[in-house]
Amino acid sequence: MQTGVVKRRGFLCIGGYEPIDAEWWYRRFGRELKRFEATWNVQSVMSPPIISEDGSLAVWKIDTKGADWHVETEYRLLRWDDFVKADFARSGVERVPKGIGALFDFVFSGAALRYFRTSVRYGLFFLYPFVILGGIAAFSVFLPRFFSLAGLPVPALAAFFLSVVCFFGLLYAAGRVLLLDYMFDDWIFADEFVHRTRAGLDERLDRFAREIVACARDTSRDEVIVSAHSLGAALIMDVMDRALKLDPELGKRGPVLWLMSTGSSLLKVALHPKADWLRAATDRVANAPGVNWMEYQAIVDVISFYKTDPVAEMGLKARGKPIVQQVRMRKMLKPETYKRFWGNFFRLHRQWSMGNELRYFYDYYQIICGPAPLSLRVSARDKLVDAFSENGGYNAEAAMNAVQEAARKKAAKA
Repeated sequence: MQTGVVKRRGFLCIGGYEPIDAEWWYRRFGRELKRFEATWNVQSVMSPPIISEDGSLAVWKIDTKGADWHVETEYRLLRWDDFVKADFARSGVERVPKGIGALFDFVFSGAALRYFRTSVRYGLFFLYPFVILGGIAAFSVFLPRFFSLAGLPVPALAAFFLSVVCFFGLLYAAGRVLLLDYMFDDWIFADEFVHRTRAGLDERLDRFAREIVACARDTSRDEVIVSAHSLGAALIMDVMDRALKLDPELGKRGPVLWLMSTGSSLLKVALHPKADWLRAATDRVANAPGVNWMEYQAIVDVISFYKTDPVAEMGLKARGKPIVQQVRMRKMLKPETYKRFWGNFFRLHRQWSMGNELRYFYDYYQIICGPAPLSLRVSARDKLVDAFSENGGYNAEAAMNAVQEAARKKAAKA
């Protein structure tokens, strides 16, 4: 049985659809780690990153100390940014028709309707590219008419060329300013993942699966956490299923194994009718006794599915996984910071992997570097914060007693 203290942890991370290379990720990690140190009054030291020969993995170690605790963490970044960079390098001539085709595939397949049934907010987010395209098209078509109303009639042929130039000019501007290019690429990749047509992706996911199996077998660790963010939560479900095929006993021996999803876009893919293979993989992962699964959600993160049980939404049999907890990002940040981020949906979506300015039960860097196991963090929630003193000390017994007391009260009410 796991105690209330972790001394050695393995942490594997797969990010979302972003062209962020290992060096950039490492620099951001170090910057946010400093924020974590200030918030919790602790000290951390990072090792330089080591990149694997094939470029699919970046590894660094973090040595963290509090007043009365010490944790060694090995952070393994599962990289797929090269796929994203390749997408970003495509021309607009290729991107626009492919992007429109991918979006309409999700519409005509019925996936978009399922988004609205599951989460209206995500459904509206799905409509974002359509709104931009519709606005550009409408403005371009009516631009010659505006000139006519102003007393400057435009001949038919000139009006046609004016509309075409206006459309592509605004499309180019929107691609950069309103992130339409990014949205197109993101949905193209999601569509390729649904239909399993992306060249080279299977080999990369197999590589990740072998990495997870190797880490889960390292008995020198107290726990291993496999973290997935955004679209990475869809990829990691496939990866975990591959890992279970390599080792059906995954997580039953050695360190406690957790899958942790944040800002998840798993349902973005899994609600597509052609993603039956991913739903089957999710069912197998949820049914694996050695794999614990935690999902954090937030109402302000519109690029994810709030207050949903992904397993239930897929129509799968309830397995008690994932454990879903709601997070209030307002409590993670100072008021002035939160006010600055408000309305910036992409920045709030990234907050899942940023440092906290305020002490809160969800803290990405506490989960990576802190002494509390994820199992205790899940069961104690806000009570865990009380187990940390102002000088950075940690009282594991207090946290465990708080959980036991809450359980007794719940049983008494029942």
